[in-house]
Amino acid sequence: MLPDIWKKFFKDERFNRDSSRLTRKLRSLRHMGSTKVQIGSHEFLNFSGNDYLGLTGDLRIAEAAASAAGRFGWGTAASRLVTGSSTLHTKLEGELAAFRGTEAALVYGSGYQANLGVISALVGAGDTVLSDELNHASIVAGCRLSGASVRVFGHRDYDDLERQLNTIKKGRILVVTDSLFSIEGDTAELPRTVKLCERHNALLVVDDAHANACLGKRGRGMLEIQGVTSQVPIVVATFSKALGSYGGFVACTEEVRDFLVNNSRPFIYTTSIPIALAAANLEALKIVRKEGDALRQKLATNTSFARNKLESAGFELTGDYQVIGIRVGNPEEAVFLGNEVEFHGILVHPMRYPTVRQGSDSLRISITAAHTEEDINRLVQALKKARNSTAKKKTDGLTRRQNKRPTHQSLETTQSAAADDFGDFDDHPSSQSMSAVDSSRLPPASEVGDFRPPDDPPGAGDTLLVNPDKFEGNENPTAPVPKDQEPSKDEKVDSAEPAKAAEGGADDAGKPAGSGDSKDDSETTTEAEDAASVDSGKDEPDADTGDPESASGEAASDEEIDEELPTDDPETSGATLAPEQMELADPVIADIEGGTKKRKRKTMRQKKSDD
Repeated sequence: MLPDIWKKFFKDERFNRDSSRLTRKLRSLRHMGSTKVQIGSHEFLNFSGNDYLGLTGDLRIAEAAASAAGRFGWGTAASRLVTGSSTLHTKLEGELAAFRGTEAALVYGSGYQANLGVISALVGAGDTVLSDELNHASIVAGCRLSGASVRVFGHRDYDDLERQLNTIKKGRILVVTDSLFSIEGDTAELPRTVKLCERHNALLVVDDAHANACLGKRGRGMLEIQGVTSQVPIVVATFSKALGSYGGFVACTEEVRDFLVNNSRPFIYTTSIPIALAAANLEALKIVRKEGDALRQKLATNTSFARNKLESAGFELTGDYQVIGIRVGNPEEAVFLGNEVEFHGILVHPMRYPTVRQGSDSLRISITAAHTEEDINRLVQALKKARNSTAKKKTDGLTRRQNKRPTHQSLETTQSAAADDFGDFDDHPSSQSMSAVDSSRLPPASEVGDFRPPDDPPGAGDTLLVNPDKFEGNENPTAPVPKDQEPSKDEKVDSAEPAKAAEGGADDAGKPAGSGDSKDDSETTTEAEDAASVDSGKDEPDADTGDPESASGEAASDEEIDEELPTDDPETSGATLAPEQMELADPVIADIEGGTKKRKRKTMRQKKSDD
């Protein structure tokens, strides 16, 4: 049982995250090859992963793991220094050294563990680590764990790095940087960094994770592209990105490897990776050695095509390689854009603080060799629609803020909102506020299932049935009938024309309308539930429709009234595709909406007693 002080701590932390819109949640999905995933019943094109060569779905890697598991079992039961080191582990490290062009290599459980183990082992109290401002979180953690003095230099600001190097008078110096930065896709200037380290007797560690195997003539990453392969003594990388598998490694000299085996705590005190995983990693290296040239060329072609298309569409991009950043600037807009793109069947992850610096929120796009030109065209179209939605959201949000919602008293006294056909709309008291909402702003049926027909205009007592932020400001709400506007006993209430339900077909992004479950990774919104109820085909009856009197014009019983009130059949009820679990923000409006049937029954009972 948690102590009360800890309960309060967790509660306060959750409140702070929710208030800052920084809450992240996990969601389950099914991987379908290298470029597609399935969430629920919907399929999405994946532009959020790091599978740069498209090898995660390669069955040769899976078969190698299965074959090794059949021979050796799965677990190793101990760390490498006890009984966890097999001949396949040793062979894998030899193949890695040959692939990276170094004397030796050492395998870790993950890329995070590799950075943690290398940095914390190399420096300690009395030493100094200089780290790029935008280095990966694993580098930051390794620096803190080391106990050394940590100095952060400006992102790719090598004048700042040199100034700080000049001020260090004692202890060993370690400089660590990413080669290809994982959010915006820009790169470090490694030749200049190498020269600064040589001048100040500093040891350089480069994390080449996002360039390993997918960049360079032989796949040796950014070091090969910038011509410093033999000048960087320690390189950290992973199997989990371009190699399509899992695990991390360090490529280094024999002397450095021996030091890490004896001093790197994340290596010493961790059970070794499964033998089957070592076999899978060997197979991934084998594929890259044989087919790497073709895969890297395909990746370069796709990257160039995507960048040209996005730039032609007016997007401002960051970086030069397969990691493409689209700077947004604030977390709310980043989440909104991510949700809108997902609504069109594309996964593009919004990157928010604390993953990025405050004010640097962005969308991160990952291009792979497995994507096709058609996939990239769909991505560009979805991003353009999301951008248009953002513009409409800002404009419509201003309009909504200027038009105050009616109070309970104003709902009771609004006369013109009572008529089923709203009478002469030009004379309606809210005609000015409604002038901005016309049929031209209604979304096409292929893109959204939640809307009312153009002949059912909103009135002063509007209740939104569609999240306005989700559907580009195309709200078309219904107005509840005020109590004093109920039909007299001589009047017959006309049934409202049934709402036209969305077709439910695929939109131009290739997925059913309304299937864009909101994204939580970072970020979660309630639109996921909205979209789910749309896809399920469940409709809510319109509270203002139905014929409370029988065909003979005589008063009906309560049972008969119940039968004639709107049902859940969209063909007969005038229902909309409003989400069943939508929570109305205004409790007064909610009471009026929810009480419509009750008022009609009460009216009919009163008519019957009067007769």
